[in-house]
Amino acid sequence: MYIGVDGCSTGWVAVQFDEEGYEDTNLYEHIQELWQAHGEVAEQILIDVPIGLRENSNAKRPCDDAARKKLSPNRHSSVFPVPVRAAVHEGSYEDAKETQEKRTDGSLGVQSWGIADKIAELDSFLCETEPEAVGTIREAHPEVCFWALNGESATEYSKTGQPAPAFWERIEILETIDGSIIDDIRDASTDLMAEVGNDDVIDAFVLALTASPKTGPLQALPEELTHGDTGDPTGDLPMEMVYAYP
Repeated sequence: MYIGVDGCSTGWVAVQFDEEGYEDTNLYEHIQELWQAHGEVAEQILIDVPIGLRENSNAKRPCDDAARKKLSPNRHSSVFPVPVRAAVHEGSYEDAKETQEKRTDGSLGVQSWGIADKIAELDSFLCETEPEAVGTIREAHPEVCFWALNGESATEYSKTGQPAPAFWERIEILETIDGSIIDDIRDASTDLMAEVGNDDVIDAFVLALTASPKTGPLQALPEELTHGDTGDPTGDLPMEMVYAYP
C-alpha cells in the first residue's frame, strides 16, 4: 500500500494506491488516526509537511534550498521557509513570531505560520508518539513531484493565482502516468464530505502516485550532503524531500 497525504482545514486527506493503481481516499482528523489505519501495511506514506526542523537557526534546510532551485523561476515560492521547532509548537502567531525572533536572526512569515499546526502535529507524532514511523512517513513536496513527472519542468500555472488552468495542467501530468486518474480524482473528490479543496486532492494524488510502483524508485533532495550541516538536532528526523521520475 502506498499513501499520499496532504493537510487540509479539516485534517489530513489520504489517497491510497496499491500495486495496480488507485484504491481509496479517506479523511483523518489526526495523523495518529491515519497511522493506525495504514501504518502496519503501508510501504510508504509521503506527506506534504516538513519533517526535520532547526531549533536555533533560520538557516535554510538543504532540501528546501534544492527544491527552490528545481522549481525556479515559476514555482519556487511554493516552498515556504520552515519555522524552528519551538515556534511551530506555540499557540498563536504572535508567540510563534516572538520565539522565532529570539532563537534566530530572522522572523516568521504568515504563510509559514499557516502550516505550523500541521508541522507541530507531525513533529510530535514522529518524535514522541511513533518514532518507528520515521522512514515509512517521508516528506515530499507536490510541486517537486510534478516537476519530476513533467520531465524536470516546473508547472506553469499557480494553484492560487490561476486555479482553473493549474488544475488541468496538473491533471494532464498525472494522466501521463495513469490514464484513468481523472476518474479516480472525480470519485475521490465526490466522496469526501468535508471542506477539502481540489488542490488538496490533487496534491495527495501526486504524492500517492509518486510513492507507488507506477513511478520509478524514490529519489531524495538534496542530491548531495551539505558540508557542515548537522540537520535536525534530534538526530532522528531526516531533512529530505522525496520524488520519483516516470
